[in-house]
Amino acid sequence: MIKDIAPIIAFMLSMTVLLLVHPLLVRFALDKDIVDKPNARRLNRIPIPVLGGVGIFISSFVACVTNGLLTGIYPSFATLVALLVILCMGVLDDIRDLKPRTKFITQIAVVLFLVFADGLQIDNLHGVFGIYELPEYISLPLTVFSCVGLVNAMNLIDGIDGLSSGFCILAGLICYLFAMVQGNVVNGCMAISVIGALVPFFYFNVFGKKQKMFIGDSGSHFLGMLFAVMIMNTIHNYTPDDTTINNGIMAFTLAVMAHPVMDTLRVMTMRMVKGVSPFKADKSHLHHVIVASGLSHLRTTLLIVSLNLMVVAAWYTTFISGASPTVQFLSTLSAAVVCIMAPYFVAVKCLEKKSKTAS
Repeated sequence: MIKDIAPIIAFMLSMTVLLLVHPLLVRFALDKDIVDKPNARRLNRIPIPVLGGVGIFISSFVACVTNGLLTGIYPSFATLVALLVILCMGVLDDIRDLKPRTKFITQIAVVLFLVFADGLQIDNLHGVFGIYELPEYISLPLTVFSCVGLVNAMNLIDGIDGLSSGFCILAGLICYLFAMVQGNVVNGCMAISVIGALVPFFYFNVFGKKQKMFIGDSGSHFLGMLFAVMIMNTIHNYTPDDTTINNGIMAFTLAVMAHPVMDTLRVMTMRMVKGVSPFKADKSHLHHVIVASGLSHLRTTLLIVSLNLMVVAAWYTTFISGASPTVQFLSTLSAAVVCIMAPYFVAVKCLEKKSKTAS
């Protein structure tokens, strides 16, 4: 009986812990000047504490451990170590602005640690383009590239109030439902635990006044690595006897992470076309142009989350129709281009029209 309600307990416990530690972290960050200060790229007008990721990690960790005590199923020790290391790197980045090279080396090292400690790899495409198991010399670099890319993509979408936490609440819920169907109880535990922490954090981040806090690089890096781990778990720990769910794995992973992946690819491609570094910071992300067009942070967040949900719906439609893995993947990719990339150009056109009208 207790195992049946363990997810509810994990969710409620994670939420409770976040509510308890959040005010303490806000006070600590303000006392130690660990804040996001306004500048040309920032949208905030006053310094805001940036230790949100620490509270989310603590809350999720407590919930996962408690869930493990109730069910006997825990995330691996290597996973917890990897997430702690990436969190600490993010905290240092929030405090000292680490060099990009330092962050990339740390991210790569953490992914390699997970590969060799837990055997987690993107080692199977599950029939996409007729490809199944991948040789090590392809699987290893693909895993590193994908996981490091996702971590940084999650960091890059953290530009307005509520977007990273709101997006991850949706992504976590979808991952939890998929994990339950797949029988992946470890993913289910991690997903429900982080959702419990993100729900109250979203409220503080969007509506908070005295308790307002940003998720910070610590939080965006932690969430990026957490979802990278869950995606590798999804791909690696498939159910051999359930070929139906296996057919949808690769398209599902693309659908659930559509916004950070596709928006980052568009931004970096456009920068390279213009002859500048793909890592040069600017305001060309989808959330930037939508906010500039006049929508509030909350409405922009809800719009982007809804667009990503449409991509998930497109995948699910092809999945339940019995489409092949390749058709599911290509359909999901097409939906991601239409729902995530196309709105950017629409928003830019609206801004240009608005500018001409004003002049």
